[in-house]
Amino acid sequence: MKTLTKLIAVAFLFVIVSCTDKKKEAEETKVIVEKIEAVESELEQISEEVETKVEELEDSLEDLDSI
Repeated sequence: MKTLTKLIAVAFLFVIVSCTDKKKEAEETKVIVEKIEAVESELEQISEEVETKVEELEDSLEDLDSI
């Protein structure tokens, strides 16, 4: 009977530890995803700024060509 109780206690502790690890991994994954999304957002803003600058330069070149 004592062996069965010890086995159940060990199994219970194992389950608790396993669940805790999964929660930590989920939180870490969420933080990483948020960082990636922030980088993607910043990349989109920079890309739009570059496209705007390119259009301005093309317009300036066309004005110079017409002179």
